[in-house]
Amino acid sequence: MYPNLFCMKKFLFLYATIFILIPLIGCSSVNGDAKKAAELNKKSLDYIKEQDLEEAEKAYKESQDIVSRYKGTEHYEEFHEAYNSYMLN
Repeated sequence: MYPNLFCMKKFLFLYATIFILIPLIGCSSVNGDAKKAAELNKKSLDYIKEQDLEEAEKAYKESQDIVSRYKGTEHYEEFHEAYNSYMLN
């Protein structure tokens, strides 16, 4: 009877850990993607100042690819807020 209780506690601990970590990992990914998209957008602007329009276009398109992955998803608002924050800083 006691080994079964021990296994049940281990299972509950594992389940609780996974249940807590998955949203945190998702947030980290959203934040990282927002930062990357903002950095690429800023690079694009720098390339425009240098009149390197090909590199500007590449950086901008890569930024927009990241943004488009979040459009229409449940994480878009979170992504958009983080993206705007990175763009302003």
